[in-house]
Amino acid sequence: MAYAIVENCIGCTACTKKCPVEAITGLRNEVHIIDPELCIDCGACGAVCPPEAILDEFGDLARTFPRKELPLAHVITDNCIGSGCELCINICPFEALSLTDAPNNTEDYYGVAEVIAKKCVGCRLCEQVCGWGAIYIDPPREMLKKDIYPIEVLTPKSGKGLEKTSS
Repeated sequence: MAYAIVENCIGCTACTKKCPVEAITGLRNEVHIIDPELCIDCGACGAVCPPEAILDEFGDLARTFPRKELPLAHVITDNCIGSGCELCINICPFEALSLTDAPNNTEDYYGVAEVIAKKCVGCRLCEQVCGWGAIYIDPPREMLKKDIYPIEVLTPKSGKGLEKTSS
């Protein structure tokens, strides 16, 4: 089952801007629709949806993240083979990865992938294509579910989250 948008969608278009495969359509101020044939179940839409109106592939409500905590790719430089591969760079629809110089400018090493944070939507395409375990998205997929990790548990304000975690 692909991601789906429920009736409390406000038509803000945040999801359409973050979808790496343009699977979401709809007019402003109207309920949007996700094309299940195009959806890759990445979760980028659910992480930015203000009214939390998106169900994941299991039918669980996706939770919205504050801008500074949105899913983002991270590179493990020791695992990246750089210019011998470039699969993550080639698959990224937002051009959020580039090749940088090798650490310490060693001659036998061909650089590593680098994340351009402002362009990354955390869609997980790079994570899925990397066969060397050199790139991952943080937070992990499991953290995208509202029922499991409501915002108050992760970012307590005025003790609200502390009450929920202690019960």
